[in-house]
This record gives sequence, C-alpha cells and structure tokens, in this order.
Amino acid sequence: VVDDEEEIRQGIIRKTDWVLLGFDLVGEAENGMDALELCEQLKPDVVLTDIKMPFMDGLTLCRQLHRQLPAAKLVVFSGFDDFEYAKQAISIHVVEYILKPVNVEELTEILLRVKQNLDKELEERRDIQRLRENYLRELPVLREQFLSNLIHGRLDESETLQKLQNYDINLTPADEWYCCVVRIEHQISK
Repeated sequence: VVDDEEEIRQGIIRKTDWVLLGFDLVGEAENGMDALELCEQLKPDVVLTDIKMPFMDGLTLCRQLHRQLPAAKLVVFSGFDDFEYAKQAISIHVVEYILKPVNVEELTEILLRVKQNLDKELEERRDIQRLRENYLRELPVLREQFLSNLIHGRLDESETLQKLQNYDINLTPADEWYCCVVRIEHQISK
C-alpha cells in the first residue's frame, strides 16, 4: 500500500480484512521511490498506490513496476477525477482506478476481482507446467516414433524438418543419409 498521507494509508491497512480476502499485506510506503525499492525486494502480486506523491508519483511507479514485475496487478487511487490520469493508468496496465476517499466496500470488491484474476492466472500457469512435464515425459517415445517413420520413409521433407526441430533432434546436414534396417527373425525349433 503506497500513499504519502499516513492517515489514509493506515486507514486502508486497518480497515481491510486482508486475510479474509486471501492476501498477506507485505509492505507499505509513503512515496513511489520507497515503494519501488520495497517492491524490488518483496515482489508483491498486487500494489495499491496513490497517484500524487513526492519524489515519484504513482503513475511513474506503475510504469517502473510494469517493466520490472509485469505479472503484478496495479491498482491506483486518486483524489482527482481527471480523465488524463485514468487514460495514463490504462496505458500502463493498471487494473483498477479508484477515486478517493477510498471506500472499504469498493476496495473489497476490487481486491476480490484481482484475487480471482490472480488465481485464474496461477491455474493457467500450472496447466502449462503440467503440459510441459507431460510433453517432456513423452518426448523419448515421440522421438522413437519419428525416427522409425523417418527410417521407413513415411515422412516428407517438410514434415521431417519440422519434427526434427520440434523434438530437438540435431542431424548434422550432409549431402546424403544412408540407413540400413535389418530384421532378423529367429525361430526356435523344438
């Protein structure tokens, strides 16, 4: 939570039931410079910041955080109903823009939406990780099938090149490749 007015900052901190909303409050700062330093250390998922502050304003803070912590959700609040601020906030990927005075019910609704989006993104990352793990587990079988199809001449050149790349198989370019397949059947007589 970032605001140069301590009374407002402490009011937001005390009146919000962070645990009930699924958050841990990890830090607070009174200006953008302190907040940036704190965010670099703590890497928060959500940053709530005022716009008008000394040393570094909230929009500049959000620009910096968007570059350094692109997954962080940025929520700004301001005492000014200024369209230019809102337009800038949208351009730097701020997820919510709240007018002061900050209403606890409104902030609670916003934090619940942000939490829901964070949970969805986390589940998507887990799904991608599971897919990656399954692919890596099946990769030896896929390579074996590919090489078998290659040896038996079942693939055209473009498909072969694509699968070599997909399966991370490096066959050093040569003028020609030769392959010999020998199948020996051996019967045991009784």
